[in-house]
Amino acid sequence: MEPDTRILVSDGPATRIGQLVLAGEVVDDEPWMPSPLRTMDAYILSFVFGGSGSYRHADGHLSPIEAGSVTVVLPNEPHWYGTAPGETWTELFAVFTGPLFDLLANVGIVGTGGPHHPRATPSATTLRTLLSAAPRSQTAAEHQLLGLADWLIDTARPSDESGLSAAVAGAIDLLADDLTASLSMRTVAERIALPYDTFRRRFTAEVGSSPLAFRNGRRLQAAANLLRLTDLTTREIARTLGYTDEFHLSKRFRAHFGTPPRTYRLANRRS
Repeated sequence: MEPDTRILVSDGPATRIGQLVLAGEVVDDEPWMPSPLRTMDAYILSFVFGGSGSYRHADGHLSPIEAGSVTVVLPNEPHWYGTAPGETWTELFAVFTGPLFDLLANVGIVGTGGPHHPRATPSATTLRTLLSAAPRSQTAAEHQLLGLADWLIDTARPSDESGLSAAVAGAIDLLADDLTASLSMRTVAERIALPYDTFRRRFTAEVGSSPLAFRNGRRLQAAANLLRLTDLTTREIARTLGYTDEFHLSKRFRAHFGTPPRTYRLANRRS
């Protein structure tokens, strides 16, 4: 894969609850970050899901950034983050402002002192789709910001909140990762070093559903979020989440939620 850094959003619509000022993706490339420290009058999100680097705090000490790390920098907080010279990583980033995010900061959900590694990070696919959606109205732009806030709330869960075993927590990370990818349950078992039958039995006992049901539920919940928070069509959502077509998604969605995607969208968002 060729190195690439691209902008997904630039100067998004200003709304009553905030604004997505800038968003982009770094794919196996060096991040854009001046050194040694900088400040910005907005919130900054960095989600690194490939490669590694470090975060420099205002007092100069460094914290490691690894694949799966989420960093939210508060407005006017001196900082620096990036890779070692000549090294690369893969990252989604966003710059945003507004009272919605001020509220999250005030209650300690964002900006808690540098990078952290959530136990069960939400899908990079969902975040990328939310950031790259082009809102067609003020209401759609507000739904986009609410979707970003929802993603941030998920990543702020304490790492020990669930009480899961390390093996099952690792499996959840794999199952909740790129929801567009084809993923074999036997491959997940191999990745966490458990026999398949042991993995399936232990996962079901700790989580309350089989690994495949958990994975399918995550994909359908991502579809519901995109219906509620973006203007993407059912066909576009099906393609984003790796379904064969919109009819396949609609059938699975109706079986899971008891209503077709169009009806769900009409009932769960303003026009």
